[in-house]
Amino acid sequence: MKITVTGSEGSLMQWTIKHLIEDGHEVLGVDNYNRYDDYDHTRVVDQDEYEFHKADLTDPEAAHEVVEDADYVINAAALIYGVKGFHEYPADILSNDVTIHRNILEAAVEADVERVVYISSSMVYEQDDPPHHEDDVWQNRIPSTDYGLSKVVGERYSRAFEKQYDLDYTIWRPFNIITPYERAEDEPGMSHVFADFIQKILIDEQNPMEIFGDGEQVRCFTWIDEVAEAIATQSFVDVTQNEVYNLANPEQITMKELARLIFEKGRERGIVDNGHLEFDHVPIYDDDVKKRVPSVEKAEDHFGWAPKTKVEDSLERCIDNTIGE
Repeated sequence: MKITVTGSEGSLMQWTIKHLIEDGHEVLGVDNYNRYDDYDHTRVVDQDEYEFHKADLTDPEAAHEVVEDADYVINAAALIYGVKGFHEYPADILSNDVTIHRNILEAAVEADVERVVYISSSMVYEQDDPPHHEDDVWQNRIPSTDYGLSKVVGERYSRAFEKQYDLDYTIWRPFNIITPYERAEDEPGMSHVFADFIQKILIDEQNPMEIFGDGEQVRCFTWIDEVAEAIATQSFVDVTQNEVYNLANPEQITMKELARLIFEKGRERGIVDNGHLEFDHVPIYDDDVKKRVPSVEKAEDHFGWAPKTKVEDSLERCIDNTIGE
């Protein structure tokens, strides 16, 4: 099959493309390199193993060009940040991400694409009480952040195009993906928390470490390759047609617990001094989610998917990649 993958140079789609190629699919990757000048640090697949187009998909003509020969599209193109980035660039995120998905869907209708796969986010559950079930989004309040709202609107677009144009969809909601290749940025909260904490604790050796709020926020971290494999292998099968799935590891951990685990791993490797990790609490946003915990029964029931990698194992892999074994 010919599959167009947008956001192709980001971490999740790199791991997804690896599986698509292994399964014999022909891949066209599309990205605009918005966050970084290069994506070599995220690369899992050599770019010569698939066709690549650099394009701005907020341009409808660009969207039509990359979709016109596709059997399927995986749309992962989005402005993605850590918690601070969501609040620094709300207008850009909402405008950019909704526009891209609309353009992709319109192009897919014209090109008679069989299905558009949409990469949503656990951020759609911002205003919901855990555990988060797939149908909760349509029964509760809209998200507070514009990133979360952009994903709810993107999902609603997918449903609307199916209803009006018979364009099938599959929607995936990953929870806090762990990738060993993400770089921490200079400003805390712009990258994701795993990269931020490893940088602060093991490289900058902050102690006390700056942490947003009280550090008791609960998250569930999921190993990237388990998410990518599900997207690559289950996006085009009958059972996932016009369905929405959480992809997540329900193992819970607070931000303080995560930081202390990283500190302990650093002490075992002789990177940090003996002692205890202390915290310097900095103000957090009023809409910060206190607890996000997924239900994963639907994915297991429909196609036998369940997470296998524990947070501690994921952490070891990230540290090995960042610091060395």
